[in-house]
Amino acid sequence: MVAIIRTAPKEEDHLKSLWRQRDDASMPHWVTTQYQEHWKGSHVTLIITGAERGAPQVTYVAKAGKLRGPGDDLKRRIEATKPYRLLSPVPWADLEALVPQLSRRYLLRDGALPDAAGRHLLKALSQRASDVIPHLQTLGAGDRPSPALTPAARLLMDERDATLTSVRMADFDVDELVSWDQPYEDDDVPFIARLQTRNGPSHEDDLIAHDAQRFRDWLGPQDWLNRAAWTGFSQGEQRLCIYNANRKAAEETLGVDLIYYHESRDCFVMIQYKRMSKGRASEWRYYPNSDSNLADQLERMRAIDDECEKLTREVDDYRLSSKPSWIKLCQGDSLMSDARSLAPGMYLAREHFDQLHSRSQTPGNPRSFSRKTVDRYLDNTEFTDLVAGGWIGTTGFGTKGVKRQLELSLSGSREVIFAAVTGSSPSKRERMQRRRERGTDRHS
Repeated sequence: MVAIIRTAPKEEDHLKSLWRQRDDASMPHWVTTQYQEHWKGSHVTLIITGAERGAPQVTYVAKAGKLRGPGDDLKRRIEATKPYRLLSPVPWADLEALVPQLSRRYLLRDGALPDAAGRHLLKALSQRASDVIPHLQTLGAGDRPSPALTPAARLLMDERDATLTSVRMADFDVDELVSWDQPYEDDDVPFIARLQTRNGPSHEDDLIAHDAQRFRDWLGPQDWLNRAAWTGFSQGEQRLCIYNANRKAAEETLGVDLIYYHESRDCFVMIQYKRMSKGRASEWRYYPNSDSNLADQLERMRAIDDECEKLTREVDDYRLSSKPSWIKLCQGDSLMSDARSLAPGMYLAREHFDQLHSRSQTPGNPRSFSRKTVDRYLDNTEFTDLVAGGWIGTTGFGTKGVKRQLELSLSGSREVIFAAVTGSSPSKRERMQRRRERGTDRHS
């Protein structure tokens, strides 16, 4: 069933600060009160803001139901969980106009709607805000099938995450990313080509275009790049170029490598994506013994790490870890509609992963990686902040080494998201000031 909650101005302000996605994909619940005669059971709930200002709009969609505990004679406590914030709030008048006349009378009050009115309202919302469709499905509503079981959709999800990770590692403003076009069917269009940015593509910027061509040459001859796309951003004196390159079709691609190169810091980081699957009790797990490609990939990563270790010098910038290879164990079985939220997951340094892998092969230890079996890992915020601050990544690993790694990843049937940052690197004080000015919360 479907329900409606209209918020007061103070509630709107509270929700704006409360509902910020955490790195483990959990969200704080919100408790409010509603007239008990209109609440029975649990409902997909449209949360309306701006009603008291005369400009009502649907801003959030959540699951809401009765909460145990005292209310009063007329109202009972309602708990809202699993919220999603629409990329662009939808004016309530637009939805009312799409709902048949006989059902509109039920839209005048808060609470649960009759089944038919609820179906009409969700259909109208899906027409006006397509980004909400995947979330409606996770809440048990909506008819669109999830494409995430196909190889192309899995690849697209990892492309999306690698692109967003690049933006955050460079400490650029993620609000530059507005939305992206999700596929209804499998196709061969990379994430970058689907991305909508706040100011449109930056290809017209001469400096970015110059960097793009220079780094584009690193990817090799154009005739063997079946899929290639790029986008660029500028921020102060820095420029960020992100490329999507792959030789293979999705069915033949073994996974995604994110190769991140910070020119002024002479820093190189590589993240290899591995997908977790949902097992019993909805717990996300990765089973290394079921991954036939793992042994060869770890051998390649060890060789990279060893080579980089030989090139370090005492005069180089200090690093907590100067080896480039990391693994991200990603969770998620459907495409995320938000263009700015990273997929939840665990970042493990290759050496740490090796240690955990060896331990998992001994009797009595868990055979899978999950948040219950891995005590220590970096989440999205911790990892991207460490890279942005220059605390992890290589030193003294020049352009020839990065080019070589690009060649190895592509020749090994890996999809490559390559991000290169040029220009003077700001200090931590400057980075924090920039975040304050744009109101960034890195824990979102």
